[in-house]
Amino acid sequence: MTRDVAVVVQTHWDREWYYPHQTFLGRLLQVMEQVVEQLDSGQLVSFLFDGQVSAIEDFYREAEPALAERVRHYVSERRIIIGPWYIMADEFLCSGESLIRNLELGIRRANGHGHCQSVGYLPDTFGHVSQMPQLLGGFGIDNAVAWRGIDAGHSELLWQSPDGSEVFTVFLTEGYYQHPFNTEDWQGNLTAYLEKIEGRSKGRQLLLTQGGDHLLSDSRLQARIDQFNTEQDAYRLQQTTLADYIAQLQEQTGACDRIEGELRGNSGAFVLPDVLSTRQYLKQQNQQLEDRLTGLIEPLLAVMPADRYPARYLEQTWQLLIEQHAHDSICGCSVDSVHREMESRFEQLHQRLDHLRQLAQTRMGMINQQLADARERSLPSPFADDSEFTLFNPSPKPSSSWSIHSLFLAGDRADALKVTDKQGKPQEACILDSQPAQEFHSPLDDFPDMVHGYRYTVAIKGSLPGLGMLPCIAEKQDTKSAAGTSVVQSPEDQSPLLQNEFYRISLEGDRELVIEDKGSGRRHVDMLALVSEIDTGDTYNFSPLDSRRYRAMVETVASAQLPGGIGELRLQLRLPQPAGLSPDRQDTSEKEVTSTGTLTLRLLPDDEFIHCALVWENHAGDQRLRLHIPLQEAVASTAADSAFDWIERPKQYAVTMQAQGQQEAPVSVIPTQSAISAGAVGFVHRGLQEFEVIEGEGQDLLGITLIRSVGWLSRRDLKTRGLGAGPDLETPEAQCLREHQFEFAFTLRAPTPVELLNRAAGFRKPVTALRGHPSVQLVQVQLANKDLQVSSVRHTEHGLEIRLWNPTAKSIDASFDRPVVRTDLAGAVLKHSLTVRPKQIATFVVSDAAKEDRHA
Repeated sequence: MTRDVAVVVQTHWDREWYYPHQTFLGRLLQVMEQVVEQLDSGQLVSFLFDGQVSAIEDFYREAEPALAERVRHYVSERRIIIGPWYIMADEFLCSGESLIRNLELGIRRANGHGHCQSVGYLPDTFGHVSQMPQLLGGFGIDNAVAWRGIDAGHSELLWQSPDGSEVFTVFLTEGYYQHPFNTEDWQGNLTAYLEKIEGRSKGRQLLLTQGGDHLLSDSRLQARIDQFNTEQDAYRLQQTTLADYIAQLQEQTGACDRIEGELRGNSGAFVLPDVLSTRQYLKQQNQQLEDRLTGLIEPLLAVMPADRYPARYLEQTWQLLIEQHAHDSICGCSVDSVHREMESRFEQLHQRLDHLRQLAQTRMGMINQQLADARERSLPSPFADDSEFTLFNPSPKPSSSWSIHSLFLAGDRADALKVTDKQGKPQEACILDSQPAQEFHSPLDDFPDMVHGYRYTVAIKGSLPGLGMLPCIAEKQDTKSAAGTSVVQSPEDQSPLLQNEFYRISLEGDRELVIEDKGSGRRHVDMLALVSEIDTGDTYNFSPLDSRRYRAMVETVASAQLPGGIGELRLQLRLPQPAGLSPDRQDTSEKEVTSTGTLTLRLLPDDEFIHCALVWENHAGDQRLRLHIPLQEAVASTAADSAFDWIERPKQYAVTMQAQGQQEAPVSVIPTQSAISAGAVGFVHRGLQEFEVIEGEGQDLLGITLIRSVGWLSRRDLKTRGLGAGPDLETPEAQCLREHQFEFAFTLRAPTPVELLNRAAGFRKPVTALRGHPSVQLVQVQLANKDLQVSSVRHTEHGLEIRLWNPTAKSIDASFDRPVVRTDLAGAVLKHSLTVRPKQIATFVVSDAAKEDRHA
């Protein structure tokens, strides 16, 4: 029987990878010129431009007008296929909200260019998040095409999200990179490929994705298809689109095997798991910007008066951030120049967010940029400091916890600050640090000038309603009695260094940190050890050299008890270790270096979490530095957050092996967005997105990767992966020889998933201090459900939108204090229901009745 074969001609276009963006951009112009010529000649029927829109927009910006017009024609004719993604992002290293905005932007831009492919095309991402079927379905896409991460016997599958959403899924059993028509023995290679996939397909039609990374299609393609069809009768090839192939396959295919949730299996293809920690600084910078955008800027813009909303500027800001999420970019597995350019773009994003924050505060009357307005209209001076400031809660949930703020006050240093609300009610506050500082301001209507003073790090405890503001006043108090006490101790002193009502912290034995839980009496020994091991891997995979470990030592200890019951402990650390690998990479270098750092622990009253900050100067290459937290038991599983999900995973220790060929060591490192649960330990963080359970003596350890230092984009001599994963190019800057800063907090009191997620939300998107006091009426929306998690609060053309998700196994009715309507992810109004099912994403928009209260 003759088997039909759908030939989908495609290219996978990484905007930057083994070449920087501008180099690939020049190549793109060449490739697209050839694509248009082949479409003109009939050798190409259609061309799949990778399921993303960013590359076609790159092309339009740079192409000669005549060529660009020919491409636009073929896009509108649906012969060049684009969308639905804006960029092919890594699914684990950007937030779930970023994935939604990626699809939202890609679909809108693709339709603007002529049409959008309604296919969930995911050919090369390094595994898949559990909620991808629900995300696709929220935009009306009922199918997916994927490769890495799937362990299945057949190529036609049903993929189900934890909420029950399903998409028909085409599993590319041999991968997307198939270009037999470009090879010398094209007939033999084509036949071999078809014979490989034939036995795994239940459908009557097979699929050939003819093409690969940045490749031209063969100019004789249709002629070769005709020749192949004539010379044999086992297969009949025909060019088509991916959407048409899937539609036919769905009609022809009966019952399909079901796959569920997260897909990170690597029995059939590499998932390259250690990209979770490659160039860790990129992950941290990305999360900081995601948090600023969705955890401050968008909520702030949403509650201000809605006229003159900066929609285009905000969309362009999102575009720049989403471009950073391309998998070879955010994963850190490109050449060094790519990641230098990424850091420059991250800085541009901070500048854009600074402008949006300033715009919102100006619109709300909190700040003013014109001296004339300050003189004539009694508005704040452009040179005002933070003597008047406002606490803003960016979440619709109420907040009553401690938050840490940076306040600039002009003039001499103060020993203490008195913080009151606008009515004079005192607020709990304590100076944690103060440093000389200056601010440069440039009014719109006069000369710029410098203001000199001090920048204070201040802990404040205030109660705020959802999306609420609390105007405050900071007054200096020049009294030494308000200052705390500071003690420098030798590491051998075993008396308590720090304590509150929950914990007692001391340094014992061989300079080991010991934390006693006062409630249970359990002593947690050897906490927060920094341990380095040699890494002979590359930017994709860790590969161990041997069992040697190098441990940081405590040099000096200083503790301080501050007013208000706040305590701090500061440890100076040093880590002697090899400089890297020997020239033959079979041993460590004979040269030794010393990395150094400062670990600060902070205890707040009424707080079960220990807050930590680590500043680390890394001088060692070819190594992995991890934070170890003993779990006091052997755990069966751990849990962590992912995009719109809380996932429990069985324990998998790292396996020592010598991988061969297509083998990759079993995946033992685990992704996390912001929270980890392991035994009694609850851990929240920003940008520490890889962890592992480590086998210890009589107990397991939680290992949090801080730094992974490697010098190669890809190599072919790893123990943990049998083949290369990219070009063998040196990447010396991936050694991460620089200063690193880490923030995290943890508890030893076994928090529930909801408690941990709520804490992580407050950690990553905290109450923020804004300069000035608002002078306009602002919208407030209250959400009463503590279990529902907030993904975003923003203004849309339909009104104030709030997106939630349910991490629990029970249905929850969302309880707002304003009338709302429910929409899908694309903004279409759904049948009204406040019920959020288990693991479901739910979007609500404040209805017109509520919006009438918005006024200036």
